[in-house]
Amino acid sequence: MTNVLMTRCLSFALLFLAARAAVLDRIAVTIGKHVISEGDILLELRIEAFLDQKPVDAGLSGDQKRKAADRLIDQYLLLQEAATSRQALPTAADAQQLLDQVKAQYATETEYRAALARYGITEAQLSDHLLNGIRALRFTDIRFRPEVQLSDDDLKDYYNTMAAQFRRSNPGQVPTFEASRDQIEKLLTDQRVTQALDRWLGSTRSETEILYKEEVFK
Repeated sequence: MTNVLMTRCLSFALLFLAARAAVLDRIAVTIGKHVISEGDILLELRIEAFLDQKPVDAGLSGDQKRKAADRLIDQYLLLQEAATSRQALPTAADAQQLLDQVKAQYATETEYRAALARYGITEAQLSDHLLNGIRALRFTDIRFRPEVQLSDDDLKDYYNTMAAQFRRSNPGQVPTFEASRDQIEKLLTDQRVTQALDRWLGSTRSETEILYKEEVFK
């Protein structure tokens, strides 16, 4: 076979594979002009399974894929808001620290690389996932924590609720309010930040054109 013919055959094969990949990687969700593909969703699920050190479910349900899609939608909306705010957010160096912690769970570099291969992900994809995650968390803290204002009554009500739950499962002495105050304040603040985020996401979703391709989630 001549070099010219071999080149043509190789080019045809590559075009065929590219076309096949495009067909297989279906559009799953559109957020305005932004697209989340089925491949993006499956990658998200593989990375999560890798981080949790759980097997990848070979028969992923539509419900699992929809939940992953919703997480990607929320993250996209939050990171878009972060991009317009020009706040100082975590960098690739911060993601590298998290990546190093993940790698430290493996005895050798070879074991780590083998695990990546088993889950069908690359280190670059893992690093991007970690970076997007810590950027979203950091911006959530910057954006919503200042809104939280707690009174003594708020803290005492929350303490009483927690103390009642503690007594039901641990029939021993419950720490006093004053001894628990710092922990109670942190827990309640985190709860209120999450509630503020959920409200913002609900409002932003309602104002954004988000279309699911239902055939992907069957």
